[in-house]
Amino acid sequence: MAQKKKLRIPSKAMKRGTALWNKAFTEKIAEDMSTWADDEFMKLFMDFCYGGLYDRNVLPQKTRELCAVAACVMANAHPQLKTHIIAAWNCGASKKEIVEVIIQMATYCGMPYMLQAARIAWNEVFPNLKKRGNAAAIPDGLKN
Repeated sequence: MAQKKKLRIPSKAMKRGTALWNKAFTEKIAEDMSTWADDEFMKLFMDFCYGGLYDRNVLPQKTRELCAVAACVMANAHPQLKTHIIAAWNCGASKKEIVEVIIQMATYCGMPYMLQAARIAWNEVFPNLKKRGNAAAIPDGLKN
């Protein structure tokens, strides 16, 4: 079997990705990207998103993640919605705040997208959230 190459994730991106989710999840995202694209694209993505936009000190990280939850509801992007609900939780958002952001999206994208997102949060993500206080974590079953 071929040996996996060691990915070079930019340090700022690794730091932010680890804070939002955890190290293993951030490495998995980079590995997946390097598989279907290449290392150069992965580094561009990581630098721009995690080491760039997500690392700006203009908004509190909790607010930034609640915005990401709203955007994922609008885009009907369920896999990303799950990970950004987890990141919002890891940044201090309460379940009530997360659900309120999802409900607010009914105004902008309609009831069907809002209802799908609320069900995902309530039935798939919230039951698996880990307690706060330890390193950020992705619940089992939501690692991709």
